[in-house]
Amino acid sequence: MINLIRNIQNLQNDINVGTSTEHPNATITLTRTAIQAITTAGTLITWQQKVRGQQITWSTTDITIPTDGFYMIQTRFATSVNVTLFQQIVLNGTILGYFSNSWTVTGFHTGTTYRYFSVNDVIQIRLLPSANCNVNQNAKNTLAESPYLHIVQITPLVD
Repeated sequence: MINLIRNIQNLQNDINVGTSTEHPNATITLTRTAIQAITTAGTLITWQQKVRGQQITWSTTDITIPTDGFYMIQTRFATSVNVTLFQQIVLNGTILGYFSNSWTVTGFHTGTTYRYFSVNDVIQIRLLPSANCNVNQNAKNTLAESPYLHIVQITPLVD
């Protein structure tokens, strides 16, 4: 009988622990519905469409962080000509630096970075191509899907 009670207690404990689920508090995926010209002087990307997400808000170039935490940012851009394309995060109006992998001339560019953001931080994505060109608009799940911005909070909440 004691073994049965112990098994029931263990099962109850497992159920209690198992009901705590981890999930990101904040996510967003943004894209554009048309091409955008970018210049060697630097251009902020104007986002036109939210694909999916929760908590993170956006308006044209500005993306507002809802809660403190570490976030992953991933970008994908296809350009109309082969260029080097450096990507920057602008945080509350201050350029933070480069986070792209575009050290060679190509027509497809990606970037990934991790960073701690605070509640109500406003971020923007700024592109610096080696020549004036366009950011193409290509459908998702294609070889050169563009442009896409994915942001996910990687420090989870525990319910």
